[in-house]
Amino acid sequence: MKIINYDVICVGSGVAGMMACLAASHSGANVCLVSKEALGWGNTRISGGIISTLGSKKEDLITDILKSGHELNQHELVKTLINDSADVHSLVQSWGHLFDIQQGQLKKITPAGHSEARTLISVQRGIHLSNILRNQLLKLQIDILEEIIVCKVLVQQRRAVGILLYDWKEGDWLVLLSPKVILACGGGGMLYSPHTDNMRSATGDGYALGLIAGAELIDMEQIQFMPFGVVYPNGMMGLELGDTSAAGPYGVLKNGHGKVICSDLPKKTREEVSKIIALEIKRGNASPHGGIWLDPTENLKHEGGLESWRNWKAIGSLEPLKIAYGTKAYQWQEPFEVLPTQHYIMGGILIDDKGNTNVSGLIAAGETAGGVHGGGRMGSMSLFDGLVFGRLVGKELAKSQERYSKPSRGWLEEEKENFKTFVTKQKRVFSPLKLKQDLGKVIWTYAGIIRDKNGLEIGLNLINEIEEKANNLQISWEPRYFQLIVEAIELRFMLITARSILLSALARNESRGSHYREDFPSKEVNQTVKNIVIQLKQGEFITSKRENM
Repeated sequence: MKIINYDVICVGSGVAGMMACLAASHSGANVCLVSKEALGWGNTRISGGIISTLGSKKEDLITDILKSGHELNQHELVKTLINDSADVHSLVQSWGHLFDIQQGQLKKITPAGHSEARTLISVQRGIHLSNILRNQLLKLQIDILEEIIVCKVLVQQRRAVGILLYDWKEGDWLVLLSPKVILACGGGGMLYSPHTDNMRSATGDGYALGLIAGAELIDMEQIQFMPFGVVYPNGMMGLELGDTSAAGPYGVLKNGHGKVICSDLPKKTREEVSKIIALEIKRGNASPHGGIWLDPTENLKHEGGLESWRNWKAIGSLEPLKIAYGTKAYQWQEPFEVLPTQHYIMGGILIDDKGNTNVSGLIAAGETAGGVHGGGRMGSMSLFDGLVFGRLVGKELAKSQERYSKPSRGWLEEEKENFKTFVTKQKRVFSPLKLKQDLGKVIWTYAGIIRDKNGLEIGLNLINEIEEKANNLQISWEPRYFQLIVEAIELRFMLITARSILLSALARNESRGSHYREDFPSKEVNQTVKNIVIQLKQGEFITSKRENM
């Protein structure tokens, strides 16, 4: 088992991970970036590429963020996001990134949640930003390990000392040692598969890795659904068609009987519209394929509506419409069916305003971190968050050289064997891929948009059953079974993340933000707003409530 030493290790190659590595390397640190996929191949690459700016007044942006977050945001994180963002757009532009121009000025739009047009549109969507960051990384002396999976954050005496990896291509184990480990692994959309617009690699690894290492998770019940996703054909289900503003100013929602159930869509949040759709479907008023009709045709009669269509066409969110439903739907000439699709996890690893967790040397950034967006993330804030906090944690970690006791090879070998046992007992009965599919059905059904105590408890019991089956997987650690090994490792991480989501949802006896409890349909009033915190101690999940920090 090979052992390599670094100053800083970053897990994940999305916008936050790449920015963190760039900032740390520019500050002189010896950096290694580890990516489960090819470099820059995650959710950043398939995003719409829209990035918020501060707008006319940063105080107004803060107000919008807190309003969208339903009082669950960690205020210090919001302040840090705003105060450290001033030149981040010009920085990526200096690297070659391009934003849309209109009449000689940077074109700005108003995604859901924003009170003014302050969001820039990337030319060629998120793939352009991802490639720009990737090219910058390749210019530097940064070691990049691609298509290799992180199995465990190594911790001794409450300090992170490195990571354990499995190279499935070669069938080899590898250890990277460092006193500074960044988790920027993205989200966990595949927990809701096929009802997600996330990449296949978004399996909640970062949340599980952090929790096992001793970090805390915050508000994991806050799962954001994009209200408009493709309903059919099955191979395209879950692909994003945009947020509430993607209906245009004159678009309306209609149920399966043609009755208008929602209008003024751009003025509503993603959470509000997703709930309206889910409740109407539950009442038995779905469209033919199980969704709801989005009718944008009135937009074609108004210049404001036509401008909206042109904006969404430029972003690229209309392309799946053309492929799934045809040219008329793409041109907003006829209604089409939509269904909410899992888009983002607002919860995540609890951090301070420098990205630090409660485990010394363990840092989180991007979607892996929680607390910035509270109970609802506004449109165009994900890439903004990743750029700002990625750069911030990279700079902070490069400021000081920390001494730490490096673990012995014997201890590292023991950690490897313990992990192999954790993944499976190797009785070779169940398929990890099939269990992942079963888990997706459980989470969508019982921890989707509409929740209640009974359903959440059923979901936890079903997770117990899947977990028991996961002890008896049809895998071998021989290299020729590499795909099944990756599926098995991801399954273990997904089970931990799924349990955290359901336990958090069960603990929040109110409806707030993206969390809707049918048995508690209103916010708690006249009580201090509290965050839900999950810890893992000696194998037991511990749920607690803390006053908003």
